[in-house]
Amino acid sequence: MKRTLLLTACSLLLAVGVHAQDDARSKAIMDKLLAKAKAWTSFEADFSSRLQNTKDKLDVKQEGNMKVKGRKFRLVLDKNTIINDGSTLYTYNKESNEVNLSDPAEMDQELDPSKLFTQYENGFKSSFVDEKADASGTVVQTVKLFPMDPSKRAYHTVIIAVDKAKVEPKSIQVLYKDGNQVTYDLKKFTANPELADALFSFDKGKFPGVEVNDMR
Repeated sequence: MKRTLLLTACSLLLAVGVHAQDDARSKAIMDKLLAKAKAWTSFEADFSSRLQNTKDKLDVKQEGNMKVKGRKFRLVLDKNTIINDGSTLYTYNKESNEVNLSDPAEMDQELDPSKLFTQYENGFKSSFVDEKADASGTVVQTVKLFPMDPSKRAYHTVIIAVDKAKVEPKSIQVLYKDGNQVTYDLKKFTANPELADALFSFDKGKFPGVEVNDMR
């Protein structure tokens, strides 16, 4: 469950693609974002997440960081670290000092951070919300995304805010069918950084006493 929530956070943080059935303005915004994203061979992002549910009185805040290089990724959220080195998926929990090993092929492809900029290219329609300056003076364009087949999604709406000048996402809000509302704010985003391969490997020597559970 923890891994699913973490990867959902990661996969939805920068969702950008849309289906052809959009209004012209929202489609133009998302097409620009997608075109720029396709040129990124790697990226790094610092973000904060907030899970709210008024009915259940939930309000959980977390800080995270993710690094992606090709199909490899490293996601850190609170006390959890998830690493995909291309052949093995490592899910490590700092509190229990335990790591689970699994096959990346078994991971839900919608939750794969390496596909952030392509998985939403089809199967969604979009609607333009507004364009206005935020508190810092940055002009932000806001668009809503709706899955064409809601029965296949746990959420019904995604609201994404885009920095107009940089053509980069600033925040995303996911509205789930169960009443949960998750907001991801992008604090810092770096496109095409130099990321060492060592970042995408799990070195047991750096985690003395770690319990390894091979679930492959």
